[in-house]
Amino acid sequence: MRVLSRAPAKVILVGEHFVVHGGRALALSVDLWATAVAEPGSRLSLESEDPPGSCGDGECAPHLRPLYAMLEEVAADNPRAVGSYRLRSDIPRARGLGSSAAAAVALAAAALALAEGVAPRDEVYRYAMTSERIIHGNPSGVDPAASTYGGAILYSRAEGMRRLSVAEGELTICCGASPRSTASMVEQVSQFRRSREGLFEALLSSSTDLVALASERLESGDLASVAAIMRWHQGALRILGVSSPELEAYVAAMEASGLASKLTGAGGGGCAVGLGTPRGELRCSAPIIMRVRYPAGGVEVWTPS
Repeated sequence: MRVLSRAPAKVILVGEHFVVHGGRALALSVDLWATAVAEPGSRLSLESEDPPGSCGDGECAPHLRPLYAMLEEVAADNPRAVGSYRLRSDIPRARGLGSSAAAAVALAAAALALAEGVAPRDEVYRYAMTSERIIHGNPSGVDPAASTYGGAILYSRAEGMRRLSVAEGELTICCGASPRSTASMVEQVSQFRRSREGLFEALLSSSTDLVALASERLESGDLASVAAIMRWHQGALRILGVSSPELEAYVAAMEASGLASKLTGAGGGGCAVGLGTPRGELRCSAPIIMRVRYPAGGVEVWTPS
């Protein structure tokens, strides 16, 4: 039996970094996908097209080790998950769009479907978090949640996930050429919290309330209020020190085109996101510029005929 699966990218509209420290995040799945193919076999192996690399027979490309460790865990729990896996993705890697989470979700779903014929989303999420913890150290869990369950979600570690009902829309994304490390940005914010605790707690409290309000306004279609809350968060992320000249240039270009814009993900580079319809020509200097639709569905699994 041959199994295929795919899982979407995500955009954190508001709440990144604060969600790691107990706050809330508003995330949208978007129509960029990681796709996995699984076939039964006598040994476990993994091949990736982008970025290229492979694991098996005691050797593993460093960037694939977290994903391979997750597959080993699935196979240990479900021996029929042993087989060959192939991964490809059209999600820009290490730029704040949840590429690692989408890859983990797609592979976990394919492995469970290969072993059991079904891929319950709660199990997919649990296994995907294995890979995310290895990669990021202290992940909030919002990335694999958005990729697993899809749609628009309000997420916090304490409250879990609440699905939101939102109208379809489009986002503009400007991404830089160089990947960045989520783990290093998360640690930088943790250092900020330790050194300036009072300021951080004030920002965290405000963000937590504003993310909840943004979720309500997004459900009601009040995009002007969502835009204002996005701009507040960009200011807060500047204070935390996770923006960069590159990201500020992308944000300024999108704001000049009539979009509400902020960085998305860990920062330090990566991508900025714009909400709304561009007014005239978008003059973003980023090497990667995309228009994506939201909300996308969650992880999907199928068997080709």
